[in-house]
Amino acid sequence: MTQAAEKAADSRGVLFRDTETQRIPELDGLRGLAILLVIICHYIANASHPPLGFVADHLITILDLGWSGVDLFFVLSGFLIGGILLSSRNSPHYFRTFYLRRVHRILPVYYSWILLYLVFVGICVYSSLKPVIMTPPGIALASQDLAVVPKYVLFLQNILYSPRPFEWQWFVVTWSLAVEEQFYLLAPPLIRWVSQRVLLVTLCSTLIAAPVLRYISFVYFPQLNRFAQFAMPCRADALALGILAAIAWRSKAVQSYLQRNPGFLQRASVYLGVCIVGLLWWLVRPPNVVTVTAGYSFLAFFYVSLLLLVISQTNSFLARCMRISLLRRLGGISYCVYIIHQTIHELGHRFLLHQEPDLSHWQGIMTTCSAFVLTLTIASLSWKFSEKPLIRRGHRFTYET
Repeated sequence: MTQAAEKAADSRGVLFRDTETQRIPELDGLRGLAILLVIICHYIANASHPPLGFVADHLITILDLGWSGVDLFFVLSGFLIGGILLSSRNSPHYFRTFYLRRVHRILPVYYSWILLYLVFVGICVYSSLKPVIMTPPGIALASQDLAVVPKYVLFLQNILYSPRPFEWQWFVVTWSLAVEEQFYLLAPPLIRWVSQRVLLVTLCSTLIAAPVLRYISFVYFPQLNRFAQFAMPCRADALALGILAAIAWRSKAVQSYLQRNPGFLQRASVYLGVCIVGLLWWLVRPPNVVTVTAGYSFLAFFYVSLLLLVISQTNSFLARCMRISLLRRLGGISYCVYIIHQTIHELGHRFLLHQEPDLSHWQGIMTTCSAFVLTLTIASLSWKFSEKPLIRRGHRFTYET
C-alpha cells in the first residue's frame, strides 16, 4: 500500500471517531457551504428584486438554487451518522449512547426556539401590553397559533404541513429537522440488526424508491404534493446515499481505487454539475415534477461526489476552499443559524420596514445585512455558551464498554 493509501486508510477511523468533537476541517467547510447556500436563497433570491431590472432580477433568481443546501445537509448527515453507527454497531451501549448524544446536540436549541415562540405568541395574543409589544405588521396572531406547537415538539411538521402565516415565518425551515429526526429513528436499528449485504440492498432500493414515491405523490395526489418535498420516505435517498458513501469510505478496495484514479471523483463532480446546469430551468422555479424526481436525485449524487472528493483529495483546490477559516466557523455554528436565520430576516423587514423582504432599495439591503449579522452573533453565542458545553456533556456517554 502506498503512503497516500495508508494515510487515507488511517483517516477512515478518524472521520468516524467522535466526529462532533474532533471536527474534520473539510466537513465543517461543507457544512458552512450548505448553510451559506440556504442563507443566499432565503436572504437574496427569495426577496423582492424586480425593480433592479430584467437582467439583475433573473441573475438573482438563479441563486434560488441555494435551497439545495438542505440536500447537502442530508448527505452529510447520512455520511457522518451512518459512519459513526457502522463503527459502533457492536457496542453494548449502541442505542443509549447514540440517542443521548443526539438529545444533547439537537433538542436544547430546537426546544428553546419553540419556547421562545410560545412566549412571543402568548404575549401578543393574551397580554394587556399589545399596544407596546406589537404583532408583526400584516399578520394577525390568534390562539390557533399556539395550538400548532405539539406537532413541532414531536417533529411531525413535515407530515402535518399546513402552516399559518406567523408559524411559517418562525418554523418554515424546521421540516428538514423532522426528516433527520425520523432518520435517527430508522437508521440505528437498521444498521445494528441487518447484515451489510441486506443494508446495501436496502439503501440501493431507497435510491430507486424515493424518486418514484415523489413522482407518485406529486402527480397523482396533488393535495399531498408537499410530501414529495418534505416527507421522510420521499427525501430518504440523500440520506441513504450518505450512508452508502460512508460504507464506501470504509472499504480498502474503494480507497485504493480512489487513490489510483484521482480523476474519477473530479470527472463525476463535473458531469453531475453539468447535469444540474441542464436542469436549472426547473430547479429555480416553484416545485415541479422534474425537480422532485430527477432534480433531487442529481443534487444528492453531486453533493456526495463533492464530499468524497474533499476528504479523499485533501490537497485539491476544493478541499483547500473547504478549510477556509470563515467557512469552517460558519459550519461550526450552522445548526443554530439554520433554525433562526429565516425568522430574524422576515421579522426584521416586517417590524422595521413594514413589508416583505425587498432588496430593491438601500433600507431593505441594510435590514438584510443587519439580520445576517444578528443571526451570526446569536448563533456564535449559542455555540460558545450552550451547544459546545452540551456536546461535551453528551460525549460523556461512550460506545466503549
